[in-house]
Amino acid sequence: MARYLKISSIFFVIGIIVLGFITYEILSNNQKSPVNMTMLGTKYTDHFFDKKTKINLFWKIDKGKINFALQSPGQGWVGIGFDPKGPVMNGADIFMGFVKGGKTYINEEYANTPYSHEPIVQAGGKDCILSYKGESTPKGTILTFTRNLKSCGLHDKTIENKNMTVMLAYSDGKNFTKYHGPNHNEVQINFFGKNKSHKSFMITSHLTSYQIGLIAWALLFIIAGIIGFASSFVEKNINHTESIKKDNTGWFPFFLIMLLSVGEIACAIWLIVELYSNAVNSMIGLITGFNFILMALIVLFYRKFYIDDEVITQDINDEIPW
Repeated sequence: MARYLKISSIFFVIGIIVLGFITYEILSNNQKSPVNMTMLGTKYTDHFFDKKTKINLFWKIDKGKINFALQSPGQGWVGIGFDPKGPVMNGADIFMGFVKGGKTYINEEYANTPYSHEPIVQAGGKDCILSYKGESTPKGTILTFTRNLKSCGLHDKTIENKNMTVMLAYSDGKNFTKYHGPNHNEVQINFFGKNKSHKSFMITSHLTSYQIGLIAWALLFIIAGIIGFASSFVEKNINHTESIKKDNTGWFPFFLIMLLSVGEIACAIWLIVELYSNAVNSMIGLITGFNFILMALIVLFYRKFYIDDEVITQDINDEIPW
């Protein structure tokens, strides 16, 4: 019995530690100072913070024009794209820029394939940037630019009063060809309204190594949940013949372990879904913590209701590793 209690305790402690760290992160994030709405001398009226990329997006609509400001944690280019047709970024109207040697460089690009883009003038369109500024600091990069709300040429997108798919990305490379890696996201924003909502379209190739690792853990959680569910069902009506045995014929242990197993599977699936939908780290941590706690409870109650003490003693004597 001590062996099972030890395994259960390990899972439980890991789950509590993860939940503790995530709770601290959530409470810390709730104590945010007011956002400075002035960027490089321009005061903006609206703001959106993307939790995935940590990019601050500011904008202000004024007399048929829209002023944008992008504040990135990276030291290279930062960019924003509008309304890709798909798949991925194909067909998007992209504005990206960086600051190098005190000079700001900015391009309007057209996504000519799902994974590449070129200057919009090379694609037959027109560069619609009216003005721009940039600044590089130890904390990141700021890029501001102004464009008309209406399209000014081929491939340029009109900023409409509706939810638009907006791509946000940055890189530490001070050139337009450096890949952004995992530092990208897609969100839905109505620049005329207040209904900013997070919606992601992350693809598998953009998963980071830690996300792949968590998916592997989630698959293990699913397997553990299936084992718990199946074992509970199989053991429900088994009557052992040993002199020291557990009363495992009741419905309570069956339903309890079955419920925990279903919860384990559901949490593991939820974790995979959240990883594919660009969930913030706090949500991923919460789900992972609950997974460990549910696994600990499955091990604990399965041992309590279904494992005979006499069988455990014999296993130890026979040096069976599990």
